[in-house]
Amino acid sequence: MDLFDKIGNVATQTYKSAANKTSKLAKEAKIKMKINECKSKISDLYEEIGELIYQKHIREENINIKEDLDEYCMQIDNLSKTIEKNRMELLKLKDKKQCKNCYAEIEIENNYCPNCGAKQKEDEVEVKDVKVIDDEESENENGKNKENDTNNFNNDYKNYKSDDEIDEKINDDELEDEIEDEDKEDD
Repeated sequence: MDLFDKIGNVATQTYKSAANKTSKLAKEAKIKMKINECKSKISDLYEEIGELIYQKHIREENINIKEDLDEYCMQIDNLSKTIEKNRMELLKLKDKKQCKNCYAEIEIENNYCPNCGAKQKEDEVEVKDVKVIDDEESENENGKNKENDTNNFNNDYKNYKSDDEIDEKINDDELEDEIEDEDKEDD
């Protein structure tokens, strides 16, 4: 029976590994499709801009960039931001990052860029719209406001590089708080 258990475990691990890789590839393909859609829209906008300018040239009208092209430029800017966001997400899926100096794609653990040699700063965890609510805050005993709590959260967790590391740290902190509470109750 032990042999069959080992075979079953290996098969399960192989299945999970294949499923994870397939999921990762599907996510990469989806992101690449989004990027290509945005690039196509930008190309169409460039074509529209060129057509508009040429029509004004034929009619011998003045071209006022602010009036005539501002909306097109804003659309292109938004699409470019979307492309950049998706590109960064794609890098994360590949476990890579971008050199801050030469913008080359490099391994996430590299401290120096192999392309230009620039030292890479450690990325800080980006925390958005974090709201920690507990009994102490609602009573506002120490006069601290919500902004201070969020700043404390950012300071406590800024050295962690992934959401999993933050979750692990939070769980450890909660466990320590529970143990302290139990100790207080026992006293």
